[in-house]
Amino acid sequence: MLWLKFLHTAALSVWVAGLLYLPAMLWAHHRVEDRQDFARIRMGSRFVYMGLVSPAAFIAIGAGAALLLVSDALHPWMFVKLMAVGVLVIAHMQYGHILAHLADEEAKAPTVRVIFVAGAVVASAVLALWLVLAKPDVPTDFLPRWALEPGLLQRQEAPEAAPPPAPAFPRPRS
Repeated sequence: MLWLKFLHTAALSVWVAGLLYLPAMLWAHHRVEDRQDFARIRMGSRFVYMGLVSPAAFIAIGAGAALLLVSDALHPWMFVKLMAVGVLVIAHMQYGHILAHLADEEAKAPTVRVIFVAGAVVASAVLALWLVLAKPDVPTDFLPRWALEPGLLQRQEAPEAAPPPAPAFPRPRS
């Protein structure tokens, strides 16, 4: 299980570092002077997004899901951490949308969106790191009672199975 934690931590580090590096690359679109600059910046930003950040995100999420299955980590703080990871996923998709928008040479680089997404990445990464290291007691008073009862779905009575419908056409005899 230690190797799985290492894989998750390493992939998460590359993912978050890439999400923090992408704003600098997207900001470079402001300095484009000719087609050669545009092509160089475009290829570099696409390589970072598609070649480094996206595979790291896939590995980080997969290893994190595997860690959830093999360890006892279903605590209230983990659900808050998963929401922070959801913010990272949304930021990742926003960067992909911005890169697709910047495929046109005439498109202007969105400055406010890039700054906002970078801020969301920093906030959610710091929150996730703090939650994992501190493992705070998260109050569950706001949750409904049924959400706190394990095995509730298994205790519910299943509806009686309906008989199979009669065939619409008679079956041919062999």
